[in-house]
Amino acid sequence: MRGPGVSPAGPDLTEDRPIGEEERSSIAAQVARLSVPGKVELAVKGNREVRRILSRDASSMVARAVIGSPKLTEDDILTYAASSQTHEEVLRFIADSRQWTANRQVVSALVQNPRTPPPAAIRFLKSYQTSELRVLSQNRSLSAAVRQEAKRQLAQRH
Repeated sequence: MRGPGVSPAGPDLTEDRPIGEEERSSIAAQVARLSVPGKVELAVKGNREVRRILSRDASSMVARAVIGSPKLTEDDILTYAASSQTHEEVLRFIADSRQWTANRQVVSALVQNPRTPPPAAIRFLKSYQTSELRVLSQNRSLSAAVRQEAKRQLAQRH
């Protein structure tokens, strides 16, 4: 049993290394048992798999800690932007970051992610080409607000 001052992050949760499917389930179970402060600590120190799991946590404190991790890479950001299970706080942070939205793949993943807050997704539609807007306007997995804005911008171009 861990005491209040003991770190939840052992080397198996902090070192980046290839992880198999069975170990992935074990790590998810370990992370699920942690308290919010333990998850926040682990979000900063944890390896890629741990941060990916914690990016989906219901707590916005944990989500902010994941985004604040010094170990964060562009691949992590792209993975979070494309996952519909990522916490909205993480998606909002990515959308607000000039550094991360300079990557067109990240912007595309944010716009097509149904969990991205609509104002954040709509902001990027002006940079889309007419054919891309047409596809977005017909994509039923997107929020109605994003589809409507795509249709509106499409109508303005004709």
